Amino acid sequence: MVRIIISCKKINNLGLLFLVTLFLGGFTFIAKYSLNTEELIYNFYSEQLAQEQIEKLLENQQKWEWLGYAIIPLLVLIRSSLVAICLGIGMFFYNMEHTFKFKQFFRIALVGEFVLVLVGFFKLGYFYFIKTDYTLVDIQQYYPLSYINFLDLEKIQPWLIYLLQTINLFEIAYFFVLVYGLWKLLKNNYTKSLEIVAVSYGSGLVIWLGLVMFLTLNMT
Repeated sequence: MVRIIISCKKINNLGLLFLVTLFLGGFTFIAKYSLNTEELIYNFYSEQLAQEQIEKLLENQQKWEWLGYAIIPLLVLIRSSLVAICLGIGMFFYNMEHTFKFKQFFRIALVGEFVLVLVGFFKLGYFYFIKTDYTLVDIQQYYPLSYINFLDLEKIQPWLIYLLQTINLFEIAYFFVLVYGLWKLLKNNYTKSLEIVAVSYGSGLVIWLGLVMFLTLNMT
Protein backbone atom coordinates (compact mmCIF):
# COMPACT_ATOMS: atom_id res chain seq x y z
CA MET A 1 0.00 0.00 0.00
CA VAL A 2 2.88 2.37 0.76
CA ARG A 3 4.24 1.73 -2.74
CA ILE A 4 0.90 2.72 -4.22
CA ILE A 5 0.93 5.96 -2.25
CA ILE A 6 4.47 6.76 -3.37
CA SER A 7 3.59 6.04 -7.01
CA CYS A 8 0.57 8.34 -6.77
CA LYS A 9 2.83 11.32 -6.07
CA LYS A 10 3.58 11.60 -9.78
CA ILE A 11 -0.09 11.63 -10.82
CA ASN A 12 -2.43 14.61 -10.54
CA ASN A 13 -5.91 14.43 -9.01
CA LEU A 14 -7.64 13.97 -12.35
CA GLY A 15 -5.32 11.07 -13.15
CA LEU A 16 -6.01 9.46 -9.78
CA LEU A 17 -9.76 9.82 -10.33
CA PHE A 18 -9.38 8.19 -13.74
CA LEU A 19 -7.36 5.28 -12.34
CA VAL A 20 -9.79 4.60 -9.50
CA THR A 21 -12.71 4.73 -11.94
CA LEU A 22 -10.89 2.41 -14.33
CA PHE A 23 -10.18 -0.15 -11.60
CA LEU A 24 -13.73 -0.04 -10.21
CA GLY A 25 -15.23 -0.25 -13.69
CA GLY A 26 -12.97 -3.18 -14.51
CA PHE A 27 -13.97 -4.96 -11.33
CA THR A 28 -17.67 -4.40 -12.06
CA PHE A 29 -17.28 -5.82 -15.56
CA ILE A 30 -15.24 -8.83 -14.47
CA ALA A 31 -17.55 -9.61 -11.53
CA LYS A 32 -20.66 -9.49 -13.73
CA TYR A 33 -19.42 -12.26 -16.01
CA SER A 34 -17.20 -14.23 -13.62
CA LEU A 35 -19.85 -14.57 -10.91
CA ASN A 36 -22.80 -15.11 -13.30
CA THR A 37 -24.84 -12.36 -11.69
CA GLU A 38 -27.72 -12.71 -14.15
CA GLU A 39 -28.21 -16.34 -13.16
CA LEU A 40 -28.03 -15.36 -9.48
CA ILE A 41 -30.69 -12.70 -9.99
CA TYR A 42 -32.91 -15.18 -11.81
CA ASN A 43 -32.57 -17.74 -9.00
CA PHE A 44 -33.19 -15.09 -6.34
CA TYR A 45 -36.47 -13.91 -7.86
CA SER A 46 -37.64 -17.27 -9.21
CA GLU A 47 -39.97 -17.84 -6.22
CA GLN A 48 -41.20 -14.25 -6.06
CA LEU A 49 -41.82 -13.23 -9.67
CA ALA A 50 -43.12 -14.87 -12.83
CA GLN A 51 -40.59 -15.84 -15.48
CA GLU A 52 -41.72 -13.05 -17.78
CA GLN A 53 -41.22 -10.50 -15.00
CA ILE A 54 -37.72 -11.77 -14.28
CA GLU A 55 -36.82 -11.65 -17.97
CA LYS A 56 -38.14 -8.11 -18.14
CA LEU A 57 -36.06 -7.21 -15.09
CA LEU A 58 -32.90 -8.64 -16.64
CA GLU A 59 -33.69 -6.92 -19.93
CA ASN A 60 -34.00 -3.54 -18.22
CA GLN A 61 -30.80 -4.21 -16.30
CA GLN A 62 -28.92 -4.85 -19.55
CA LYS A 63 -30.50 -1.78 -21.13
CA TRP A 64 -29.29 0.51 -18.35
CA GLU A 65 -26.01 -1.29 -17.67
CA TRP A 66 -24.03 1.61 -19.15
CA LEU A 67 -25.45 3.90 -16.47
CA GLY A 68 -23.83 1.81 -13.74
CA TYR A 69 -20.42 2.40 -15.31
CA ALA A 70 -21.15 6.06 -16.01
CA ILE A 71 -21.91 6.94 -12.38
CA ILE A 72 -18.75 5.32 -10.99
CA PRO A 73 -16.62 8.49 -11.35
CA LEU A 74 -19.48 10.52 -9.85
CA LEU A 75 -19.69 8.23 -6.82
CA VAL A 76 -15.91 8.35 -6.33
CA LEU A 77 -16.00 12.13 -6.70
CA ILE A 78 -18.76 12.51 -4.11
CA ARG A 79 -17.22 10.08 -1.63
CA SER A 80 -13.74 11.60 -1.90
CA SER A 81 -15.15 15.13 -1.67
CA LEU A 82 -17.04 14.31 1.52
CA VAL A 83 -13.91 12.82 3.10
CA ALA A 84 -11.88 15.84 1.95
CA ILE A 85 -14.45 18.17 3.53
CA CYS A 86 -14.18 16.24 6.81
CA LEU A 87 -10.40 16.56 6.78
CA GLY A 88 -10.62 20.26 5.91
CA ILE A 89 -13.05 20.93 8.76
CA GLY A 90 -10.85 18.98 11.15
CA MET A 91 -7.82 21.02 10.10
CA PHE A 92 -9.78 24.26 10.51
CA PHE A 93 -10.86 23.51 14.07
CA TYR A 94 -7.35 22.53 15.07
CA ASN A 95 -6.18 26.04 14.11
CA MET A 96 -3.09 24.90 12.25
CA GLU A 97 -0.56 27.60 11.43
CA HIS A 98 -0.68 26.89 7.70
CA THR A 99 -3.67 26.86 5.40
CA PHE A 100 -4.22 24.10 2.86
CA LYS A 101 -6.31 23.92 -0.28
CA PHE A 102 -9.28 21.60 -0.75
CA LYS A 103 -7.52 19.82 -3.61
CA GLN A 104 -4.81 18.67 -1.20
CA PHE A 105 -7.34 16.97 1.07
CA PHE A 106 -9.17 15.65 -1.99
CA ARG A 107 -5.94 14.06 -3.19
CA ILE A 108 -5.47 12.26 0.13
CA ALA A 109 -9.02 10.91 -0.11
CA LEU A 110 -8.46 9.78 -3.71
CA VAL A 111 -5.37 7.82 -2.72
CA GLY A 112 -7.45 6.15 -0.01
CA GLU A 113 -9.88 5.01 -2.71
CA PHE A 114 -7.32 2.43 -3.83
CA VAL A 115 -7.94 0.58 -0.56
CA LEU A 116 -11.62 0.32 -1.49
CA VAL A 117 -10.63 -0.94 -4.93
CA LEU A 118 -8.81 -3.80 -3.23
CA VAL A 119 -12.01 -4.68 -1.36
CA GLY A 120 -13.76 -5.43 -4.65
CA PHE A 121 -11.01 -7.66 -6.00
CA PHE A 122 -10.65 -9.53 -2.69
CA LYS A 123 -14.39 -10.16 -2.77
CA LEU A 124 -14.24 -11.35 -6.36
CA GLY A 125 -11.37 -13.71 -5.55
CA TYR A 126 -13.23 -15.13 -2.55
CA PHE A 127 -16.30 -16.14 -4.54
CA TYR A 128 -14.37 -17.23 -7.61
CA PHE A 129 -11.76 -19.42 -5.88
CA ILE A 130 -12.97 -20.21 -2.33
CA LYS A 131 -16.75 -20.08 -1.90
CA THR A 132 -17.83 -21.26 -5.33
CA ASP A 133 -21.36 -22.18 -4.23
CA TYR A 134 -23.03 -18.86 -3.47
CA THR A 135 -26.24 -16.87 -3.87
CA LEU A 136 -27.00 -13.24 -4.62
CA VAL A 137 -27.55 -12.61 -0.91
CA ASP A 138 -24.12 -14.09 -0.11
CA ILE A 139 -22.46 -11.60 -2.47
CA GLN A 140 -24.42 -8.69 -1.06
CA GLN A 141 -23.72 -9.48 2.58
CA TYR A 142 -20.12 -10.67 2.40
CA TYR A 143 -17.36 -8.14 3.12
CA PRO A 144 -13.70 -9.24 3.05
CA LEU A 145 -11.83 -9.32 6.36
CA SER A 146 -14.89 -8.05 8.23
CA TYR A 147 -16.24 -8.86 11.67
CA ILE A 148 -19.60 -9.71 10.13
CA ASN A 149 -18.14 -12.85 8.54
CA PHE A 150 -17.91 -14.44 12.00
CA LEU A 151 -21.59 -13.89 12.78
CA ASP A 152 -24.80 -15.72 11.94
CA LEU A 153 -26.51 -13.26 9.60
CA GLU A 154 -29.91 -14.90 10.09
CA LYS A 155 -29.89 -13.66 13.68
CA ILE A 156 -28.86 -10.10 12.81
CA GLN A 157 -31.31 -7.28 12.15
CA PRO A 158 -31.00 -5.88 8.58
CA TRP A 159 -30.26 -2.35 9.82
CA LEU A 160 -27.18 -3.62 11.67
CA ILE A 161 -25.57 -5.37 8.68
CA TYR A 162 -23.93 -2.29 7.14
CA LEU A 163 -22.52 -1.24 10.53
CA LEU A 164 -20.99 -4.68 11.10
CA GLN A 165 -19.62 -4.77 7.55
CA THR A 166 -17.81 -1.50 8.26
CA ILE A 167 -15.84 -3.14 11.08
CA ASN A 168 -13.10 -4.55 8.85
CA LEU A 169 -9.36 -4.39 8.23
CA PHE A 170 -9.79 -2.46 4.99
CA GLU A 171 -11.52 0.35 6.85
CA ILE A 172 -8.58 0.44 9.25
CA ALA A 173 -6.16 0.52 6.31
CA TYR A 174 -8.16 3.35 4.73
CA PHE A 175 -8.00 5.29 8.00
CA PHE A 176 -4.22 5.01 8.17
CA VAL A 177 -3.83 5.98 4.50
CA LEU A 178 -5.63 9.21 5.42
CA VAL A 179 -3.34 9.62 8.42
CA TYR A 180 -0.27 9.05 6.24
CA GLY A 181 -1.46 11.57 3.67
CA LEU A 182 -2.14 14.20 6.32
CA TRP A 183 1.18 13.42 7.97
CA LYS A 184 3.00 14.18 4.73
CA LEU A 185 0.97 17.37 4.35
CA LEU A 186 1.83 18.52 7.87
CA LYS A 187 5.50 17.59 7.42
CA ASN A 188 6.04 14.78 9.91
CA ASN A 189 3.53 15.74 12.62
CA TYR A 190 2.17 12.18 12.91
CA THR A 191 0.41 12.48 16.27
CA LYS A 192 -1.50 15.56 15.16
CA SER A 193 -2.40 13.87 11.88
CA LEU A 194 -3.74 10.82 13.70
CA GLU A 195 -5.80 13.01 15.99
CA ILE A 196 -7.27 15.11 13.18
CA VAL A 197 -8.28 12.09 11.09
CA ALA A 198 -9.77 10.32 14.13
CA VAL A 199 -11.92 13.33 15.02
CA SER A 200 -12.86 14.57 11.53
CA TYR A 201 -13.18 11.41 9.45
CA GLY A 202 -14.31 9.44 12.49
CA SER A 203 -17.17 11.89 13.12
CA GLY A 204 -18.14 11.85 9.45
CA LEU A 205 -18.17 8.06 9.42
CA VAL A 206 -20.37 7.89 12.52
CA ILE A 207 -22.86 10.33 10.96
CA TRP A 208 -22.89 8.33 7.71
CA LEU A 209 -23.41 5.03 9.53
CA GLY A 210 -26.22 6.55 11.55
CA LEU A 211 -27.90 7.82 8.37
CA VAL A 212 -27.64 4.45 6.60
CA MET A 213 -28.93 2.58 9.64
CA PHE A 214 -31.84 5.02 10.00
CA LEU A 215 -32.83 4.67 6.33
CA THR A 216 -32.50 0.89 6.42
CA LEU A 217 -34.59 0.66 9.58
CA ASN A 218 -37.37 2.77 8.05
CA MET A 219 -37.30 0.90 4.73
CA THR A 220 -37.59 -2.50 6.41
